[in-house]
Amino acid sequence: MIPKIVSKLSTGISAVERLALKCLIAVLALSVLMNVLLRMVGITLAWADELGVYTMIISGFVGASLMLRARIDPAVLLLHEFLPPKGVALLRVIVSVLATVFGIFLCYMSVRWFDPVAIAQAGFDVTAFQAATFNFIYTDQTPVMALPAFWFFLIIPVFAISITVHALANLFEDLGLLERPEDPAGLAMDVMQ
Repeated sequence: MIPKIVSKLSTGISAVERLALKCLIAVLALSVLMNVLLRMVGITLAWADELGVYTMIISGFVGASLMLRARIDPAVLLLHEFLPPKGVALLRVIVSVLATVFGIFLCYMSVRWFDPVAIAQAGFDVTAFQAATFNFIYTDQTPVMALPAFWFFLIIPVFAISITVHALANLFEDLGLLERPEDPAGLAMDVMQ
């Protein structure tokens, strides 16, 4: 039952990630193109550069999560060529376990970084939170747009949750508890559209 829930959750997250990645790439392309065209007439939009940088960073995290689910992430394939099929299966299980552990650790570190309990105990008063924890995450601003930086930092806990779910789905498939779909991340659907 748990493997099926994780698989469905992974499928849903993948669908959201595919849509988010399309939007992020569109924003990136538009901000860069707009800035290039405006620079031709002597106008520079510094915020467009910064937006492009943050969009690229966030799309990297979203794309990495999708790649993990699709199993097209970078791998040492040389080992796969020398190991027997059971060795390759064991290697995939080990990689899935390591990815799951990494995702869980990243979730833990994100909770420590954002410290939702302490900010709630401070009554969502950022000044009191900073005084109590010496954590300045909620007052950091982006250099040019002067937006709260923590909105961009939220990609880290989102990434942590998504790779944990995807790695667990991969692990359940590696252990034979689930049938592996032909296209687990749904990437072929995007190519056909």
